[in-house]
Amino acid sequence: MKRLPPLTSLQAFEAVSRHMSIKLAAEELLLTPTAISHRLKTLETQLDTQLFHRLTRSLKLTTEGELLRPFVTDAFRNLNLGIAQLSTDEVEGELVVTTTRSFAWSWLSPRLPKFSQLYPQLEVKVIASDTVLDFARFSVDVSIRYTDSPDPAEHAAWVLDDYVTPICSRRLEQKIRAPEDLLERDLVEYEWLGFQDGDPNWRAWFASVGVDGAGIRPIANFSDEIMCIEAAMDNRAAALVSIIAASREIERGRIAAPIPKVLKDRSYYLVCPMERAQSAKVRAFQDWLLKEADLFRDSPYGMKFMPQGDH
Repeated sequence: MKRLPPLTSLQAFEAVSRHMSIKLAAEELLLTPTAISHRLKTLETQLDTQLFHRLTRSLKLTTEGELLRPFVTDAFRNLNLGIAQLSTDEVEGELVVTTTRSFAWSWLSPRLPKFSQLYPQLEVKVIASDTVLDFARFSVDVSIRYTDSPDPAEHAAWVLDDYVTPICSRRLEQKIRAPEDLLERDLVEYEWLGFQDGDPNWRAWFASVGVDGAGIRPIANFSDEIMCIEAAMDNRAAALVSIIAASREIERGRIAAPIPKVLKDRSYYLVCPMERAQSAKVRAFQDWLLKEADLFRDSPYGMKFMPQGDH
């Protein structure tokens, strides 16, 4: 039986096989690419087996590498789980949360002070990004992701279903009494990174209310939902946005939803690696987040814009 290789070499193999990149693995492990390459070479030498095909601009696992990968991945997952269990009774330290810019700005940020009052020893750091960030590379504890299909290999808890509806300034609200009135107005559209043909847009919304919107041409397309909300707030155009993203400004009376007809979009899920799901700080945050989501759905605003029992 071969002697067990150094843990550092196996850790390098796990990171490289996950990213299929020596550079990204080095960034995650806070090492140089040269150090990662050296550890891989040490592992291959000790096992007397080639684990990667070194191509010109990429890596590819050999048959032996494919065979080894799931065992090493499971071993490190179990190791992380065991270490996490040592601190399951402690709700302190730092909790790193990532989510979309609009969700962080409009929904999560205003509610976080309540969580901090419950857990004053836990510092919450929010990374607002519309890009899905790798948990290990960016030291993220939990992610609130906008998706219809969470990764089954990760822990996922449903938070909220989302819908889109037209919004406009309070001044323009008086001139919009029916969906057809929007055809005569300047419109802006939100197309986020990863936007697909089946995602909600103005033409789909008009079709859902029985209006032919085939001829509409939005005056602008923004990749940032906050920019769409600001365009409506400044009376520059009507925008089709998330009812969650618009909720704070609608409740403040700074914008209006003149035609409260909604179109289903994706959903928000709290997601984290399986081994972190049972840590005290993640469980505390998840419990609090789901209760806040329930309160939002049951609020007058939620009852008006969110079809009940859809999920």
